[in-house]
Amino acid sequence: MDVLDRFLQNVAYKFPKGYPDINNEEDKKRLFEMVSNLTEEEYTTTSTEPEATGPEVKYTTKSKDVSITDIQKLLAKVEKDQAALKKIKQFITNRPAESGFIDSLKAKNITSKTVDTADAPVVMLGILVDNDDLRNYDAMEQPSFSDLGGSGNLVDFFSSKGLSKEALKKIFVFSGKESGRGVGKGEVGMALLFNDLKMAAAGAGDLNWGGKSLEVKGSSARLGGRDRVFPRNFNNTILGELVDEYDISLTQKGGLPVTISTLADKSEVDKNKLLKGVLEFEEIAHPKGDAKKYFTKDILDDPIKLRASFTKNLIQNYTNNHNIDHFIWWNSAKSFGKYVSFSPDEADELVDNGVLRTNNIAIHQLDPSISKP
Repeated sequence: MDVLDRFLQNVAYKFPKGYPDINNEEDKKRLFEMVSNLTEEEYTTTSTEPEATGPEVKYTTKSKDVSITDIQKLLAKVEKDQAALKKIKQFITNRPAESGFIDSLKAKNITSKTVDTADAPVVMLGILVDNDDLRNYDAMEQPSFSDLGGSGNLVDFFSSKGLSKEALKKIFVFSGKESGRGVGKGEVGMALLFNDLKMAAAGAGDLNWGGKSLEVKGSSARLGGRDRVFPRNFNNTILGELVDEYDISLTQKGGLPVTISTLADKSEVDKNKLLKGVLEFEEIAHPKGDAKKYFTKDILDDPIKLRASFTKNLIQNYTNNHNIDHFIWWNSAKSFGKYVSFSPDEADELVDNGVLRTNNIAIHQLDPSISKP
């Protein structure tokens, strides 16, 4: 490893992505400041020039040993610089906990390969160090996931255990991609902070909860694919024929629940045929749901009840399609940290009570985003 590689490895945790991004002005400024502080006293490099026909240049690097006396001499230069002294104190104080931090995350399946876009352990370390929370994390008795209960606020829950809200917000918004798969907000943070959670190496769910699959969904996440459209010619379905016959708009606000309720309000529409059309639609759009359970003739004229039924069927379809044992939906937007933790069996009641909600389904958006909590 040459001197530059060694230097970058030592300072990587100070950058949000786990490495200096040369396209980011703040990263460039921070890197240049660090480089300008290097002296020949810290690093010396000797190189051996290759022969004319040699295939490569060979380099060797040496670093000078540093003694306590050397540090004491340097401290005199910053004795009136409070910012520098605080950083030095922070480094010395955090060093014992820092040394084993990254290795400890291997048990949680949080490694440099957790996401492709950043070095997750280095980023987590940087957040804790920068917010002076590493010692607090090290001393914290990590709770089990079941300690959360059914609802609450993640930031409040962990701040009561000694971590700063500033650090927690940054930990929970960390996300990225891993081999094309999205690693959503909250997944790495929860694996980091709970003693019985770890990143799911393979199989169902985002996290492994003692052998059970736990699915984490933040605000605007989806129970399916973004912009997934109806896979057949909608006009050739029963519902499509009714929409065409009565000239009902599919683009009106409220999506399919409003379209269906508008049809149901017309006295000449056969409600049995309309129900058959809704069931046909869902059996194509969400085949692993239970449409016959959630859609009945008596709710066809009620867009609110229809919306709830679509949400229930969507959850059921996703649960069966991905073998989910448990969910946690959490608010990563305005009501940051608010969560609802529930099993698939509890979902219907939570939807009925307005605790869980998704946006309206449409033929061009079969898997609408989560809008509540």
